[in-house]
Amino acid sequence: MIRVLCLVGLALLAAAPAWAESGDVNGDGRVDAGDIRLIDEYLEGSLLLQDEQIKAADADGDGKITATDREMLDRRLSGLAVAPAPAGRSASAAKNQRTAPPDTSGASIDLNSADSGVVVDKTTGRPLAGVEVSLPDEGVTVRTDSQGRFQLPKSSAGKILTAKASNYAPTAMASRGGGGFQLKLERLSPRLQVVDDGLVHLGDNSFGPGSANYAEFRQPAQGRSYTKTFALDRLPQRDMILRIGSLIGLDTPESVAAGQSQLPLYGTSSDGLRVYLNGSLIKQIFVNGDNLPVTIPRWLLVRGNNELRLETHPVGGNRGGAVMSSRGFGGMLGGLFGFGGSMRFPVDSTPDYDDIEFAHLVLEDPSSNERPSRVEF
Repeated sequence: MIRVLCLVGLALLAAAPAWAESGDVNGDGRVDAGDIRLIDEYLEGSLLLQDEQIKAADADGDGKITATDREMLDRRLSGLAVAPAPAGRSASAAKNQRTAPPDTSGASIDLNSADSGVVVDKTTGRPLAGVEVSLPDEGVTVRTDSQGRFQLPKSSAGKILTAKASNYAPTAMASRGGGGFQLKLERLSPRLQVVDDGLVHLGDNSFGPGSANYAEFRQPAQGRSYTKTFALDRLPQRDMILRIGSLIGLDTPESVAAGQSQLPLYGTSSDGLRVYLNGSLIKQIFVNGDNLPVTIPRWLLVRGNNELRLETHPVGGNRGGAVMSSRGFGGMLGGLFGFGGSMRFPVDSTPDYDDIEFAHLVLEDPSSNERPSRVEF
């Protein structure tokens, strides 16, 4: 009986789909045009792939399904692949050496699971097809299928997830790492204008363990402040609202209390993320979050050009005095042992500006019956 069971088990294993075999996306035991067709449908956003299919389609081993993977598989089928690996080396190791592009971002995607969700119209609740859903820091983008669904390689909790579509205001949120997202897009109108639909990193590229979201940053900082100019053809009848799609990285006593940062900042002061309109401070944000509203006082607005500025702060509230830089002792260890951040001496008179990231700025004129102001960027 035991012998029979063993034979049956071997037969079942032999018949199991070989999805893990590179290129066999549909699990039929061979690599052919059908596998390329599935990759094409995935890249177009009309098909969702399971985790094992994602692994099989990832020809260059970078954790993403891109046009490069499709091209490599097509070349393989056309007989243009490189010769088999030399004796003494595994074929998979040789493949990785031949095809893996240089890793310039240090990014990696965990393929043990997949983040999934749906994108819908905020007003009607109907699913939206063809929406670009991205992890900007990882350089990963897919499109929603005909039912508004999407699937991305698993992202670490806290990484910013964005969604963009034509004629809609973009939206963003810090991913929870478990999937099940529902993203709601609102149609653009004269009352809803996009200020910026990208991802912005502010700071001094000095961060390490303990700092909020330190492991999520991939893009270099563009400096300590961000400035955008917009023009109004008339003054609004009510205060306007600036909405920040998602904000991560803030190290403040408030973010420590909220469990977002592990830096020893108790008892220190902080300016948080400062928002200015035409040179006047209008908002300070101390805790990371999504869909953060900032009131734009109408009495500070002028006809014609207006300047909006977002500015990060020195960690620990330093304004030129001594500060434990590179995120304190943890950052110093990070510089020594490669955990992240820039190596500096433990005590430095140079301010250590907090590294933060935000995605998407949308300007809203909540006037209902009044004629909204026309905004130009």
